[in-house]
Amino acid sequence: MTDDKKVIVITGASSGIGRQVAIEMAPDGHSFYLIGRNEERLREVKTAVDDLGGKAAIGIGDVSDETNVEKHFNQIDKLFGRVSVLIANAGVGYFGNLEDLTIEQFDKQFDTNVRGVFLYLKKALPGMKERNTGQIIVTSSNLGLETSARASLYAATKHAVQAMVWSLREELKGTNVKAATINPGSVSTPWFDGKDVDRSKMLTATDVAKAFRTIIDQAETSNIDHIHIMPNR
Repeated sequence: MTDDKKVIVITGASSGIGRQVAIEMAPDGHSFYLIGRNEERLREVKTAVDDLGGKAAIGIGDVSDETNVEKHFNQIDKLFGRVSVLIANAGVGYFGNLEDLTIEQFDKQFDTNVRGVFLYLKKALPGMKERNTGQIIVTSSNLGLETSARASLYAATKHAVQAMVWSLREELKGTNVKAATINPGSVSTPWFDGKDVDRSKMLTATDVAKAFRTIIDQAETSNIDHIHIMPNR
């Protein structure tokens, strides 16, 4: 595999932003390891990626489960031998006044949105550092940079992720391994299916996927910190 053909690992790849990033980058001929919990939807994304000129494999499982993460990286090593780009995208969100949110909702959000990111970064970083090249991108949120009523726990997870990545950037100074976040406002994805919201005023998954491309395709001489992208309407 030539240096311009990357191995791109995406969590939360079965729908929404993760799926669209794979679709956006597939025509460039990259290889993909697509991670999610829904095998049927992942296989649909794999087929789309393969049809567009990429090469995809899938990994099933919960990103907060350390055993799954170990299994996924063993498969990645056997199939591709390296990770060029890690996109830690899997996330969940529950919204409401703080006192109405449940302990189960707290645990689920922190397990997926924070623990899951940590586990995949922890596994990807040693190889990237050894090769002295690599790009990490974490899907954060505009709520990783600000706060909002009825978003206390979700915003808390995204602030945690933001701090994790910004601290990591300091650790990576002097290397060619880069880390960034994408911080979108509301994005029209299956996240909002069945909810009474005006999705015409939201970003599209394609809008956000193009921001990922900007980071993935950046020159060696630049190191994008984050991209804050909001709806125009």
